[in-house]
Amino acid sequence: MAKPGVTVDWQDGKSLSECMIYMLEKEIMCDVTFRVGTDQSIIKAHKYMLASRSPVFYTMFEGSCPEKGEIIVPDINPEIFKASLKCIYSDKLEVALENIADALYVAEKYMVCTMKKECTSLLSSSAETSNAPLVFNTASHFHLETIKAKSLQYIQNNAVECLTAPNAMKISKENIEAILKLDSMSCSETTMCRFLIKWAVHQCEVQKKTATGENMREIIGSMLYSVRFPFIDKEYFAKEIAHSGLLTLEEVVSVFSSHYGRENEFYTGLVRQSRVFNKIHTVLRHQRIVTQWAPYKDIINYDALKIKVNKNIELKSVILYGPDGDVSSSAKNLTVKIINDSGDEVFSQKYESCTQRRELQTVNLSEPIELDSNKYFTITLVGLKFAAYFGEQCKPEYRIDDIIVTFQNSPNCNTTTNVEQGQIAGIEFNV
Repeated sequence: MAKPGVTVDWQDGKSLSECMIYMLEKEIMCDVTFRVGTDQSIIKAHKYMLASRSPVFYTMFEGSCPEKGEIIVPDINPEIFKASLKCIYSDKLEVALENIADALYVAEKYMVCTMKKECTSLLSSSAETSNAPLVFNTASHFHLETIKAKSLQYIQNNAVECLTAPNAMKISKENIEAILKLDSMSCSETTMCRFLIKWAVHQCEVQKKTATGENMREIIGSMLYSVRFPFIDKEYFAKEIAHSGLLTLEEVVSVFSSHYGRENEFYTGLVRQSRVFNKIHTVLRHQRIVTQWAPYKDIINYDALKIKVNKNIELKSVILYGPDGDVSSSAKNLTVKIINDSGDEVFSQKYESCTQRRELQTVNLSEPIELDSNKYFTITLVGLKFAAYFGEQCKPEYRIDDIIVTFQNSPNCNTTTNVEQGQIAGIEFNV
């Protein structure tokens, strides 16, 4: 500790990169000024540092026609530009995944190899998470083929988790089409259709258009014919698609006719196969997802449902509804329990909920659980403390080819979760 009255030099106790960052942030001895973004925010830096890390900056300052005055940078967000400068000075990139595309743009524009490496490292580490749609979109734009393939494979294997993630709505039309053209996905065709419609509604909002069937059809364009409408849940098609204006009358009639064995003249009759061993199945029990599920206060909430499948299965994941707002650290902890037909607890796993708004979240079981055919097992969500999304218009029975999944009310439940509504969105399993 310095003695009273003794001045401590700011350089003391700092590493080289820390000193460089300090000089950047305090604008000490800066000799170049940038006006960044649409509002031309003033950001200062050091020519020698920029030139030492970027051939573009080197040419800018030491080329045949060097820049003399302020440098205008209208195409970069000021905060991204500041983060990029810090990376140039320290080799450390502090940018959220949501902004990684902007950072990659800077790295490529100024040919900062270290920064591009940091960006690709973050993308690669996020490729096998629920952020895979965002990673896939970014990797496609910047031609990062290895990361693109890695993230697309994760989307195929974890379709429900990925296609319901908020960032999936930001995928470009070109990349939406790439997903729709896949012949294998670990979800139902109904899930694929719901995803496309939700994306189209979002695009209508972005373009300030009313989300009518006609406007969505215009936005979707030829991608519509990549949806395999003959294999969509019949009730969902009749209630949500047939009268929406998304399809022409001739197309609607053709799909209805295909339900009775006639060949469809508009949409492919080939079933989209499951990506994982052709055995994984996903069942979501809701017709609608809505907000404002409020857990009971002053008691421990037990949201429970009984489920049986007509075949022996290996349960892989439990799909839960996510929070409809921010979640505090004290409220994010949940427990998922599974009880077999004999009343024995065969599984219990603590799970940290995501802390931001998300319709669905997947709890991957630490080990798959083998469950016998035609015997009920109970899934219980223990300790929900935050306002959440929940399912409505749920059906007691779902069919996937010759597989029948049945839901039943559980006496272990002390909330209003039941076969018609509530928590516990669905399951993923192998037959």
